[in-house]
Amino acid sequence: MVDFSTILQTAEVRAIVQERALERAFHDALFPLLLFRSEANPVEWPQGVGDSYIATAPGLLANSMGALRPGVDPTPQSYAIEQWEASLNQYAGTIDTHMPTSAQAIVDLFMRNAQQLGMQAARSVNALVRNRMFNAAEAGNGVVDGAQVGSTSVRVKRLNGFTRARNPLITGASKVRFDTVSGANPLRVSVAGVANTVIGYTPDVAGDEFGPGVLTMSVAVTCADRAYIKSYDCSKVIRVGGGNSVNDIDPTDLPRLESLRAVVADLKKNNVPKHLDGLYHMHLEPESVSAFYADQELQRLHTGVPAAYSYKEMALGVFFGVIFVENNEVPLPTNVGSHDGVTFDQDDNFAGEFYSTGVATGTPIHRALVTGHGGIFEFYQDPANFLTEAGMIGHAGPVQVSNNGIELMADRITMVLRSPLNRLQDVVAASWKFLGDWPVRTDAATGDDSRYKRFRIVQHAVQGT
Repeated sequence: MVDFSTILQTAEVRAIVQERALERAFHDALFPLLLFRSEANPVEWPQGVGDSYIATAPGLLANSMGALRPGVDPTPQSYAIEQWEASLNQYAGTIDTHMPTSAQAIVDLFMRNAQQLGMQAARSVNALVRNRMFNAAEAGNGVVDGAQVGSTSVRVKRLNGFTRARNPLITGASKVRFDTVSGANPLRVSVAGVANTVIGYTPDVAGDEFGPGVLTMSVAVTCADRAYIKSYDCSKVIRVGGGNSVNDIDPTDLPRLESLRAVVADLKKNNVPKHLDGLYHMHLEPESVSAFYADQELQRLHTGVPAAYSYKEMALGVFFGVIFVENNEVPLPTNVGSHDGVTFDQDDNFAGEFYSTGVATGTPIHRALVTGHGGIFEFYQDPANFLTEAGMIGHAGPVQVSNNGIELMADRITMVLRSPLNRLQDVVAASWKFLGDWPVRTDAATGDDSRYKRFRIVQHAVQGT
């Protein structure tokens, strides 16, 4: 068996470790694709809290406007405490490589696998963060699946935003927490404009709060197939052309600066802070960028400047305090789950619909996501803190050396190269892993009723749809 502590002493391996070539190879593979992950604020997982963590954030004290009478003390006030949960989960990928067990081969394998696994880790982690943000931005906006006639069991296309409600029974009136809906913790909704409450739910797949399922209503519902359903605390979705759901998007609803202004006004109204660069960020895929150029307002802004950089390079730049970020990973049928855009699978984890009618003959739904600062966090655990419990025998800069392998961390993602353990001792396993979670904070204690305020989506069509 190859002893990695011995291999580390070879000149070839020692050189790439000391020059941090391994770390750079993994990092360089990660960085270009982590556009969504860059929105998440990293926080190391607190020690001693177990595999779940309740994060908190304060609301605001109400204004104190009344003049005091002489000799009368002011009345004590309180402010709301917002709570949301992070769960310690592990994500990973791995490949096996058949190879001669020589030091030089291990050097080459390190470099090749660092790049390949870095690319896979980048896409995987980036998609996980993407799904969290987009699901929050569309929470509580859904459609009914099938006509309902006097039924309290209502099937919906997506459960996203309908499974948890602000719990009024939490000890201490100032605490804001969202718990599972029930008769004691109902969620106010409207179905086709008619008020109702959700008192329970049953997912098609156990434990899945994003995919299709059945909502239990307090009052029987009669409505048409694909009638809209909204929670009182639904995220604000801007649809070009207006409307209450994806049903209302048609091929002429191309993206416009008018919609962007509406998003910015809503963010500012709710005091959503800009990112540290002083801007809001708008993520949209290349077809959406192209469709923007059909907007007459945008064209008027460039009248007389046909050589403008935004036209020469199709790089829109900054408008109304928002920077346009062209991002190929914005959800489309080609990059989410089963890739058909119609059938929802639990592995999709993206809870939006891709077509206005629910089938591929409808108008494809495109989305632009506008983000403010502090909407999502990356709680991560550094595996180096636990290597002593797994037989670690030494350190080499960014590389951790154990009896059975070598580990390195870049951008809070760990790459592992395990020494051969098969019978012929010629198969090396290379893997990446991430331990943590990406919780989306709620901001229900201030501003309007929406549960999530730091993400806003513009739904639209593009040319040729």
